[in-house]
Amino acid sequence: MQKLDSILGTLLFGLIAFIGIGSTWFFGAWEVWWFWPFVSCIFLSTVCYGIRLMLSAFLGTRRLNLSTLVYGIALAWCPFLVYALIRAIQADVPMDAERSFLLHLTPFLLGLIVATGIPETRHRTLIVLIMVNLGLLGLYGIANHLIAGNAKVLWVPGFPQYQEGYHRATGSYFCPDHFSGLMELALAMAMALLLVRSSTRVQRMLAIGLAGIALCGIVFSRSRGGGIVAGIVVTTALVLCTMSWPRKSRWLVRGIGLAALSVAISAFVLFGGHYVKRFKEYPWTTLEHSDRFQMSSAALRAWKTAPWIGVGPGMHSSLWPHFAPSADGDRVTGRWPTFPNNHYHSFEAHDDWAQFLEEYGLIGMGLFLLAIGTALAGLFRRWRRWAFVQATNPDCIQSTAWILPGMLLAALAMAIHSLGDFNLQIPGTTWLMGILAGLAVATARLTPPFRQRKPNGSIEKESAP
Repeated sequence: MQKLDSILGTLLFGLIAFIGIGSTWFFGAWEVWWFWPFVSCIFLSTVCYGIRLMLSAFLGTRRLNLSTLVYGIALAWCPFLVYALIRAIQADVPMDAERSFLLHLTPFLLGLIVATGIPETRHRTLIVLIMVNLGLLGLYGIANHLIAGNAKVLWVPGFPQYQEGYHRATGSYFCPDHFSGLMELALAMAMALLLVRSSTRVQRMLAIGLAGIALCGIVFSRSRGGGIVAGIVVTTALVLCTMSWPRKSRWLVRGIGLAALSVAISAFVLFGGHYVKRFKEYPWTTLEHSDRFQMSSAALRAWKTAPWIGVGPGMHSSLWPHFAPSADGDRVTGRWPTFPNNHYHSFEAHDDWAQFLEEYGLIGMGLFLLAIGTALAGLFRRWRRWAFVQATNPDCIQSTAWILPGMLLAALAMAIHSLGDFNLQIPGTTWLMGILAGLAVATARLTPPFRQRKPNGSIEKESAP
């Protein structure tokens, strides 16, 4: 049984690495012919994980990375997943509803498997593979942009409309904004590795390289949301990650970082070229004329018809013709809507939060925020512990603690960018987020007790810096 358990652990590692790396290269697994093979691998991983759990009756649970945080997160996610399953069964579009439900279930399964099912000795290897893969994805996107003009996405012809006027990098995804979303994850992890106190000089050099690649990818994608998110991620990282430094050093690092960021933003505004032009040409003062605003507005109009339970998973695209026209039209008086929106079809709302509210309602949104909030709050508390330890103990050598603030920054990036796009509906991105979350939860299990010793020898609880 011990040998079988070891084989299953190795198989789990291979499957998770294949999913986390392969899905981002195969166009984010967006199309069904890529989506289902990777989902099948996730289900196979779940079967292997289930067998490992059953072997616990004979081999014990110590070989599994179980912790109170894992139990808390799992319990917080279960109500939402049960609710999402019920709503998916009730939906009138079975295939779209099934995909919507799987986009919530599969990242949770990946996170659970990574956090508790993969041997601890392989966590660091998985982290290295993911970081190297993010760097390679960025390098490919940059090279494809500069050398081939994004004419193709890997071996498939790209969409020419993204190259009209602004010449935007697409990377291994078809949409430049989704490529930017992937690079935002790379930037978040790189900033965490760069700024935490326990990182070595070599790690910092590698982090600078990955951050440079990620920023170049975002700039070449010409994504307005990506540029805004990059600034927010860097600013937040200067506050969050420097908690692990002594007080004087912490403020010095923050001051230098904010000064460098100010210089970079000024240089961008002055010499940003087409990227700055694209920012200026957006109808910031007349947002109601933009297609993204209209799509989000239509999603909210649909939500108002079923505010508590929503219109059903996957229903946005099907209901678009009904709710697309703005609400100021009047059939009785013959008044035409100001925005008929009948010259295009919205398959996604380009606002993950508005579409989520539309399809799952207030109940679903509340349960989802509870699940996400429980996970992020648990990771933040444990990062505060590690930050205190690193700030007071220069000999601290826990080299994977940086993934805790890295995951928090990645979640922040996706939450903000998803206000203007649908990055969280790209399977490869959500699966990568699930794997990173699992690694962060597994690392959080190793956090030390949050205590310090008084001068008289007694122990007291200490707050984070």
